[in-house]
Amino acid sequence: MGVAAATAAAPALSAKRPKLRKIATEESFGIPDIAAATQQFMAKGGAQREPGLAALIAGFGAEQGKLWMGQSLDLGDVRKAAMAAAGIDTQILLLGAPGVQIFDAPQARDLAMLANDRIAQVQTSDPYRYAAMATIAPQDPASAAQELERAVSSLGLKGALINSHTRGEYLDDRKFWQIFEAAQALKKPIYIHPRDPSPAMLQPYLPHALAGPIWGFAAETGLHALRLILSGVFDEFPDLQIALGHLGEGLPFFIDRVDIRMAADGSPLRTKLKLRPSDYLKRNFVLTTSGMNYGPSVRQAIEVMGADRILFAADWPYEDATAASATFDKIRLSANVRKRIVQTNAERVFGLTGI
Repeated sequence: MGVAAATAAAPALSAKRPKLRKIATEESFGIPDIAAATQQFMAKGGAQREPGLAALIAGFGAEQGKLWMGQSLDLGDVRKAAMAAAGIDTQILLLGAPGVQIFDAPQARDLAMLANDRIAQVQTSDPYRYAAMATIAPQDPASAAQELERAVSSLGLKGALINSHTRGEYLDDRKFWQIFEAAQALKKPIYIHPRDPSPAMLQPYLPHALAGPIWGFAAETGLHALRLILSGVFDEFPDLQIALGHLGEGLPFFIDRVDIRMAADGSPLRTKLKLRPSDYLKRNFVLTTSGMNYGPSVRQAIEVMGADRILFAADWPYEDATAASATFDKIRLSANVRKRIVQTNAERVFGLTGI
């Protein structure tokens, strides 16, 4: 079902709401225009420009890719049924990777605006069930900051999505910092979502098909987040909030070692920071459980970050939302902590209070 059809078919907001609102915070959507543009890009030599994406497509296989694409494009009955089966009341919608970041800047800007206009209609039609992050095109940082402003102020979207690197470039480069300036001014988070490793780091991941969610996604996105921490961006924008999926892409486990080596190594290549890396992780990041609803991992992330910094996610359709939800529900947590992770943290971070 297309976006327009889903908007027309959406039911009125239910007057009877559950006591515990389960909010899933990293759930994919797509629009046909971007799906078609991606196929055209790959058909016209895109595999040479985006070898990691080509490897992922080949590794997943045509049938699996077709299934995921159909589910992402559906904003109607298929999605609602998956949510109901998993006991999920609300999805935070993110445009599926790599989004618009593979295209030249003019096309990327146009497609980002189109995606935001479309998904804003869906959010408006059913604001209890759906909330959405804005798509932006980092290829043109000034335009990306402007589109974030429009998407939040005019369309009511809840922050920005960036699918990790953009043609091998990372957001610690100061040319991108006007995007962070806009996000901090708007008091909205940026969700840094995984994608295939950048071309410079891709080759060792190709044997054994490691470039995707099995390992490459976390290595790529964890690296990106650590580059941000060490760049000093959070000294310049201390209120900026970054969301990371998959329980922080390994950073909670490694952050003590990062602190120790930062203090001991003294490399001249590193920016002098006001705080320890762990302080920025705990102050400027929230972590979602997408693809990582394993009890010991969740408890470890809570211990490192605090319960107010962890948000539930299912990562639908790439993960089985029913299984993810059931696995999370088995984790031994107090009622207060459980409510924060599945509901109130997301309401605070994404501005859903009262909706």
